[in-house]
Amino acid sequence: MANPTKHPHGYSGGDEHEHDHPGDNPQVSFERGDVDIVQITGFGIGLLVAFMASVVAMWALFEYFASREDKLNPPNPPAMMAEKQKLPPEPRLQPEPIKELKELHDNEDMLLNSYYWVDSTKGIVHIPINQAIDMVAQKGLPVKVSPAGADHDGYRTIPSDASGGRTLEKIAQ
Repeated sequence: MANPTKHPHGYSGGDEHEHDHPGDNPQVSFERGDVDIVQITGFGIGLLVAFMASVVAMWALFEYFASREDKLNPPNPPAMMAEKQKLPPEPRLQPEPIKELKELHDNEDMLLNSYYWVDSTKGIVHIPINQAIDMVAQKGLPVKVSPAGADHDGYRTIPSDASGGRTLEKIAQ
């Protein structure tokens, strides 16, 4: 147990009258002994030795396991190593997906923006997509007459906004 000591400035912790007369304070004390450097150094050295021993033990254990596996699994015969490595079955991972995607887009752009024969004997030619869009915009799409429109004098029935109702719509011809 710690020994009581006097306050270094003469304060005893009592009322104001005790300030005038410094006295003993039984609640205040200090450590009488210092830290034992020999014990702390010994503990640190022991901890370091234990750490090094465990590292060496693990290294020896892994060497034992490696040698045991080498004995259980003999090396592959040279004939087996000479065989060409086969590719895994499809689908395989792409080694360079960004490059392959760029090549795909370049090929698509080349097809969409160039002229070439689809069937030269029939005179079918592929034209660039922008030119085809302009031609369709000028001429318009062909219209097929709806047989449903013939029943209703050129009108067809479509769903209306009301639930379950039907309304007629003029078919453009």
